[in-house]
Amino acid sequence: MKLTYLGTAAAEGWPAVFCNCEYCKKAKATRGKNIRTRSQALINENLLIDFPMDSFLHMVNNKLDLSAVEYVFFTHSHLDHCSPVDLFFRAEGVYAHDLTKKDLTLFGNLKVAERLENIVKAYKDEPFGIKFSEVKPYNPVICGSYKVTPLRAYHSSGEDALVYIIEEGGKTLLYLHDTGFPFDEVFDYLVRNRIKADFVSYDCTYVALPSGGGHMGLDSCQVLRDKFLALGIIDENTINCINHFSHNGKLIHDELVPVAEELGFLTAYDGMVIEI
Repeated sequence: MKLTYLGTAAAEGWPAVFCNCEYCKKAKATRGKNIRTRSQALINENLLIDFPMDSFLHMVNNKLDLSAVEYVFFTHSHLDHCSPVDLFFRAEGVYAHDLTKKDLTLFGNLKVAERLENIVKAYKDEPFGIKFSEVKPYNPVICGSYKVTPLRAYHSSGEDALVYIIEEGGKTLLYLHDTGFPFDEVFDYLVRNRIKADFVSYDCTYVALPSGGGHMGLDSCQVLRDKFLALGIIDENTINCINHFSHNGKLIHDELVPVAEELGFLTAYDGMVIEI
């Protein structure tokens, strides 16, 4: 299984769109891996997690064939994870030609369904191949070679926000964005189903600040990693990587890498590829 981090920032990006804080100025000056776009990930070549407003840029920067994507799993309906306007332009013969894959299935909760309603309606009576499928916590979905299991995220009180277990080819990924410290029911599910993760991607929005609410920081990432170890959900061979960073967390990529490494974490950056 190959994971590509297409975007690694929180909602405002880094540098944030209108911000002149010290940490956004540092990112602008140093550029490189310190520039972060909105959160999105690609599994192999055909499964996307989330569809933010930076999806077009991700396609250009990573030389992607997004028409090869067959599945998009949305974590929740917030704009930085579900900005579906560009999906209109998948219409073959109108905006797109020679699609690699004819069909695209969108998965998400009911709030995501509401945001996608106009797109799904537009494609309903046309042979454009887009459809929506609702997913619910702890109900696995089989699509192609993947088994994808939604878990309840601690993030948004207005909807069932989701994080995911993704299993393929004997490998298991825990993708934990966006969420604060998981509910007890999540640990119960992972233990009961004997999930052993080869790779964990941890929400680290708060970075060096004390974490709280619907996101985590370095402090809670360490606690969560240690709990996973104690419960047997990960082991010493598991790769632990932090992702989804806000400029409010203060440490640009170059500053964060040595801090995270000392704690036993990789630090994600836009375009980072991990073979699991």
